[in-house]
Parts: sequence; C-alpha cells; structure tokens
Amino acid sequence: MVGGRHWRSVVSVLGSGRIIAVPGDGAYQLAASPPHRNALAVLSARTTPSRNYPPAIVVGRRTQALELAPEWSRETSILTDRMWPGPLTIIVAAGEDILAWPGTKEPIISLSMPTSRRLRAVCRASGPLAVMMLRDADGHLVTDPDDVEALFSDDDVACVLNDGPCRGPAPTVVDCTESPPLVRHVGALPESYVDAALMMGNRRRKWFSKRADLGTEPR
Repeated sequence: MVGGRHWRSVVSVLGSGRIIAVPGDGAYQLAASPPHRNALAVLSARTTPSRNYPPAIVVGRRTQALELAPEWSRETSILTDRMWPGPLTIIVAAGEDILAWPGTKEPIISLSMPTSRRLRAVCRASGPLAVMMLRDADGHLVTDPDDVEALFSDDDVACVLNDGPCRGPAPTVVDCTESPPLVRHVGALPESYVDAALMMGNRRRKWFSKRADLGTEPR
C-alpha cells in the first residue's frame, strides 16, 4: 500500500478505478471516484449505514456540489457559506445522475466539503468522491493513517492520503430537504451554531429586502 502526503500522488490512482483512503473530518474514509462504477459498487457493498443516511460525497468546490444537487435552497446556501469547508454534512435532493450510482436507493445524498486541504485538492482535480467512514472491529472510528494501513491489504486499498491523525468529532449532519433544516446528528458543530447561522442569514436577507423596498442601497 502506497502512502503519501502530496495529493497529486493519489489522483492517478483514483483515475485507474481503485479505492483509496483519505482523511475526513473525525476519521479516515474509504473513497472511490463515481465514474468508475466497479469501485463504487465495491465501496457501496462495504457500507453499512447505521443512521440510514444517504450516500456520502465529498467535494472540493461549491460548483461540484451544485452539479450533484441542483435544488439548492436559500437556507442551504446560508449554512454552506458559513460552515464550508468544515465539519458540516448536508442532506439534499440529488440530481438525476446520482440515481444511477450503485447503492443509491433514495433521491437524496449527503454532501460535505472537508477541512483537509489535501482532500479538497484531490476532489478539485479528480471530481467529487464517494466516501464511507472507517471503523475498527470494535466500532471505533479509525483516526490514524497507520491503523488504516494495518486494516487493509494492497488489493483492497491502493493508497492512503496521509494527512496525519484526524482530530475532533465527526461532522454535524443537517437535513436540508426540510425547511427549516433539521439537525440529524450533532458532531463538531453544536446545534445552537446551526440555528444561529440560519437566524443571522434570515435577518440579513430581511434587512436587504427592506432597504430595497425603501429604494436605498446598503452602504
């Protein structure tokens, strides 16, 4: 198994249709490039959803997220503007292309823009990645790259994007198919922070709307 700290070393591996391990928020993850359906099918077969969350995808820039989930609400924009990149996962309605992916049963997906700069760079170069969090035999999240290498053979995982140990809790999961958005799981970001971001965003929108109605431009 090849390990590397430079993101360029794993982009070609993804392009060959192999599965890799990448640093996520809170734990390492297995990752595959969606255009390679065989790798995606293997990844889907390994995934055992514990909270009935939809397929998880990481992106490197906002435009990639919009291509996957074109129905982007104002509330979704408020949250992602404030909390991406970072430990926030949003559940949104998926575009039609996602429904053909192996393991996709519902027209919704989980999207995140990770804290790791190396992982975002990989996503910008190779496209969005389907991911699943790694757990050991006892159910604990795998946070150290050395432990990832001990878990898998070279045949299972081609390489590890080594960004050092993953720190902090897993992401907070917010369901943006609901209005107002509903916190499904509290992780690194407290629910009060999500509520405050939405409240401030709504206040700002109303203020700009009022200024527009008065025919004045905000300073």
